Amino acid sequence: MRISILLGLITAVAVAQAPALRITFTPESPQFEAAASEYAELWTREGERIVNAMESVSGLKFDGNEVKAIVFEGTSESGFRERPMRLRASYPPDTKKATLIHELGHRLESDIFRKGDDHAYLLLWIYDVWVKLYGRQFADDQVAVEKARGRMYPAAWEAAMALTAEQRASKWRETVAARK
Repeated sequence: MRISILLGLITAVAVAQAPALRITFTPESPQFEAAASEYAELWTREGERIVNAMESVSGLKFDGNEVKAIVFEGTSESGFRERPMRLRASYPPDTKKATLIHELGHRLESDIFRKGDDHAYLLLWIYDVWVKLYGRQFADDQVAVEKARGRMYPAAWEAAMALTAEQRASKWRETVAARK
């Protein structure tokens, strides 16, 4: 009986501490069900910490409380408002974490950057979120993963990482203040 009461309390606490941002992960087809479950388990386990770290580091607050995410095999993208996020199914667990945070970062700053590429700005603060959540080695490894994607990533990461954490934070705060 004590165990059931204890388990009931633990369940109640877990529900009460669920992240304010709800994400529904839907596989594009049955072959992506396992990957959608991995993303969902990650969010259930770490969503609150992720939201808190992102809001703390960026100084921004998530607008809205529900995001739809399609898990598929293709290039991940953040979506916008009602347009679903799209997340690559085949990434290893750490890259799933980093990519989910990256794409949520685009959504978090979407009211500031209405047009154009916001990666140069996102990378001013997302590295520090990764460090806060999972440590410097994780963050450095994910920077290498993103740089290997080519396109704008190598130059944007080089520019962001040429700055100290304090310089990145200062430049980010200046950017937010100028665009609000």
